[in-house]
Amino acid sequence: MVQHYSRSLRFRFLAALGGVLLIALMSLVVLSRWVIFPALHKEERAVVTQELKKIERALQISQQNLLAQARDWAIWDDTYEFVQGNYPGYTDTNFSQQMFEEMGYQLMAFFNAEGGVHFLAGINPATGRYHTCYSTERECRWMAGLVRTMQASIKEDPEQGKSELYAGSPPLIVASNPIFRTDESGPLQGWLFQVRPMDNAWLALIEDYTGLETTLSVVNSSDSNDIAITISGNTIFAQRYLSTYPLNEQLALETQLNRTSYLASLETFRYVLLWTACLMLLVIVLVLLLLERIILKPLKILTRFTQQASDDLEGAHSLLRRGDEIGILARAFQKQFKRQQQLNAELIELSTHDPLTGLPNRRLFDQRLQEVVNIALASGQPLTVMMIDIDHFKLFNDHYGHPEGDVCLQRVAQAMHNVASAHGFFIARTGGEEFSAMLPATSATQAVEKSQALSHAIDQLQHPHQVSPVASYVTVSIGISQLDIEGAMTPSGLMTTADQALYAAKAAGRHCVKVYTPSLANAVFSSHNTPP
Repeated sequence: MVQHYSRSLRFRFLAALGGVLLIALMSLVVLSRWVIFPALHKEERAVVTQELKKIERALQISQQNLLAQARDWAIWDDTYEFVQGNYPGYTDTNFSQQMFEEMGYQLMAFFNAEGGVHFLAGINPATGRYHTCYSTERECRWMAGLVRTMQASIKEDPEQGKSELYAGSPPLIVASNPIFRTDESGPLQGWLFQVRPMDNAWLALIEDYTGLETTLSVVNSSDSNDIAITISGNTIFAQRYLSTYPLNEQLALETQLNRTSYLASLETFRYVLLWTACLMLLVIVLVLLLLERIILKPLKILTRFTQQASDDLEGAHSLLRRGDEIGILARAFQKQFKRQQQLNAELIELSTHDPLTGLPNRRLFDQRLQEVVNIALASGQPLTVMMIDIDHFKLFNDHYGHPEGDVCLQRVAQAMHNVASAHGFFIARTGGEEFSAMLPATSATQAVEKSQALSHAIDQLQHPHQVSPVASYVTVSIGISQLDIEGAMTPSGLMTTADQALYAAKAAGRHCVKVYTPSLANAVFSSHNTPP
């Protein structure tokens, strides 16, 4: 049963479509894991990178602004005169705590042509107090570290004209430029450094400009400036390390972003995957239903139709009316089956009927006789048989020839068939010119009447037989036997006694009817054993 089911089209279709569904789902999983999700992560990283670069651009703009301001101060003729000692009122006119606070400066440092300190002004980040000095002593001691770093930068790159990040707490933007006249004529007279702290106020400006929360921290790290991304729940942290001067420390620029957009996209994609899987499953179910209705069910009916070969089979008529391949196949099978039935009928006819006369042959007669004898013995009803022989048929053939003999046999057989049909008994050709009949539920007396009807019908033919010693036309002799006679209780015994009665009819001059009796059997036996 399992093997039969595994070979059915329904199972094979289901297995094939199930395999397709499994492959499709696996493909979706693989596509999601190795293509879609990485693409979403890449897109999210690109967004994070873009946002972080926005902060970097704001930082670069701040550096460029400070550098532009430092250049304006450095190539101002008043500054040129000031560093040469020719403008004593320069500091009082241009420097104040209010100016530093408004410009966001922490320190301005002027150096002479030899790199020495010429003038310092700034706001102490620890106390918030404004100081001006000509050296890094007393109240300007807090500037000492920055001044030494600036002097080292001058020695490394006297050209200056740049903006750099200095490590500190908070970190600093430092812009520097050589001091020249406004038309940049004359010799170099020194250098100007401007310092802007990247404190909370500066970060607030950056956040207002970019709309992103920003933090800065100084770290001892040698990592490259690639973006580092860390994900924690719904928040993503992005960090980039920026080089500072000197290069023994780095500045970590960090922001945090909400992953709502990414998670929404991810959730949407998951819903799409789920709906895609459901849609595929629905399509496969619909395909199976269509296959069941259009192909599998008709094929099942066609299979039963071919197995049972019956036009009355439920659904067979609908198959025959179909215009598709199944209908063509059903009609072809029906045509073939009817042809086979016809051939079988012809074969049965040939095997059970005499081809010359069309009457049943000896084979069919013996089969029927066995059945009728069994019924008669079981029911107790009478059964009578006849053996019929054409008188002197050999003389007829010798005189008229075999073709005429065949015509004679056909006419005699048709006449006897008509009588048998009219009186309801079975007759067959069981020899060359010999015929046999069985009469169920018929006594010997009734059989004699029917035998006389047979003989009379043949006489009515008046078929010429000029060489017959009996008559000038064809006649028959008939022997009758009944089942209940001793020795005639079997089909063979019944036919043997009928043959003996036929022999008695021939011995009596032919063209007559004899009924078997024991005394008749003794007379026949004596005539067989009497010397000629």
